[in-house]
Amino acid sequence: MAKPKVAIFDLTDCEGCEVEIVNSKYIDRILESFEFVHFRLGQKTNKWENFDVAFIEGSVITSHEVELVKKIREHSKFVVALGSCACFGGIAALNNFTDVNEGKRYVYGKEGEKIEVIEVKPLGEIIKVDAMIRGCPIVREDFDKVVSDLLAGKIPREHTRPVCMDCKSKGNSCLLLKGTPCAGPVTYGGCGAPCPSSNMPCDGCRGPLEMPEMTAELELLKKIASQDDIIRLFRKYTSAAQAFRAVGGGKQ
Repeated sequence: MAKPKVAIFDLTDCEGCEVEIVNSKYIDRILESFEFVHFRLGQKTNKWENFDVAFIEGSVITSHEVELVKKIREHSKFVVALGSCACFGGIAALNNFTDVNEGKRYVYGKEGEKIEVIEVKPLGEIIKVDAMIRGCPIVREDFDKVVSDLLAGKIPREHTRPVCMDCKSKGNSCLLLKGTPCAGPVTYGGCGAPCPSSNMPCDGCRGPLEMPEMTAELELLKKIASQDDIIRLFRKYTSAAQAFRAVGGGKQ
């Protein structure tokens, strides 16, 4: 019986989510169960054909990458956005708030002006996306679950709880109540709250809940943080996410 064909493509990113896949404790089972026909980071020989599942990691920041993801969509039964960069624009979406041309000239001199950079959008605003694996980086268990569900013919169901629930299960003290700006109440959980567990605030890398209570979150944040701090909190990883865009996209 032929194995399902899986492809992983990387665009503009750090490839940290792919490293999580390679380091996953499930990797042996995944390699036994599927045929990776395209995985630049993980193998030397890659080929184009029709894919059962294609994962796309990274941000789309050039017109070439726009055409590439459209081509991947045409060749794929399912497309999964892999990590914050693909799901929400990620760090590269900071380009949307800066003078990119000035930055290019600073790094590359006049030649930098020839480098194309377009507005960074979530992958789902460019092509149809069947599922997302959130986070920067992803949680390894999420990758295993999504692959299994899709190849069983099921669209994966996402967590519906905020990061606060993960915090509670770890017995963490609430950073917000201690006066530290934190995006946990409005951010998708399921990550295990690694940041608050290390006394670092959640900065929303898994993106907004389906119906986040942004009004209540902002009322609380305004009591303990400046407007600039609030904008930075929601701009860092997921500024292109619809629910965070109104806050992270504001002027500093």
